[in-house]
Amino acid sequence: MKINKKYKGIIFSCIAAILISVPIAFFMVIINVGFTKDFLKAFLNSSLVGVGISIPLANIAIPLTEKIVNKIIED
Repeated sequence: MKINKKYKGIIFSCIAAILISVPIAFFMVIINVGFTKDFLKAFLNSSLVGVGISIPLANIAIPLTEKIVNKIIED
């Protein structure tokens, strides 16, 4: 299955958000809870919240960052 290339930016942002927020959630749960019997539940909850927050932010921040970088970098 292929997705139309006009959705490339959105797909990129969503995948980047997931690949960044899930490992962060994993390590934050290790730091805050440790490997206890509640680890998996805490990790899944943290991951869902992290992904839910990071996807909209990534869809705003990544294009904005690209515009800023393009303005300050010479061709």
